[in-house]
Amino acid sequence: MQGLLGWCWAPLGPMREASGSIARVEGRFTGPGAMLLRFHKPYGVLSQFTDGDGRATLKSYLPQPHIYAAGRLDRDSEGLLLLTNHGGLQHWLSHPRHKVEKGYWALLDQTPDAAALARLQRGVTLKDGSARALRVSLCPAPPLPERDPPPRIKSSSHPSWVDLTIDEGRNRLVRRLCAAVGTPVLRLIRYRIGDYALDDLAPGAYGEAPVPPAFRGPLPQKSPPRRSGPGGPRGRPRSRPSRRPDPQASRTPPRS
Repeated sequence: MQGLLGWCWAPLGPMREASGSIARVEGRFTGPGAMLLRFHKPYGVLSQFTDGDGRATLKSYLPQPHIYAAGRLDRDSEGLLLLTNHGGLQHWLSHPRHKVEKGYWALLDQTPDAAALARLQRGVTLKDGSARALRVSLCPAPPLPERDPPPRIKSSSHPSWVDLTIDEGRNRLVRRLCAAVGTPVLRLIRYRIGDYALDDLAPGAYGEAPVPPAFRGPLPQKSPPRRSGPGGPRGRPRSRPSRRPDPQASRTPPRS
């Protein structure tokens, strides 16, 4: 394989602006500017800022307020996570209909043969429907630090690394795809989301990334609340409480 997928550990080069249909998204902007961060999520960290059970979260690594993950990584997965303060950009990067490609390095319990690799690309049937890898191939081990704790490798295992690309965001999809062809995942690292790459970010480190042109400028401002008047909120007349008839009023007045 050549270029991007020639060597699964090859750096993807400097960050560049996302292109394609994302540049045709339109919007009006007023307010603070949009921001996009790349973060190397370590193993064992949740893709959220709070957790009631005391587990490690993004809060320990990212001090910026009002940013949110565009998509997620499982707690036992590692690698690239994008975070932004722009709701439209978050939606673009994470919504399934936009088909944003995601690249993974996966350490498998067994070395997949040609038939297994072909089946991954052809498609397998899962509990929530069929799914497939856009591209998949064997590759050398990526030059990343060893995981702590290391993955459990059985004596009967013949582990190998694969470079796998999908354009869906279903829960644990890469793990389920590989398990379906008899090669369970021992370690999973996401190295690319669209045009954004992990590059040389160390685990736990983060850095700014270029915001796509369509989402630059001030953030969309929330619509102001409707004004209330004598009739209640505009467009919704206030309902009048029903009045019970006065039993005294219905009686015939006494004669004088």
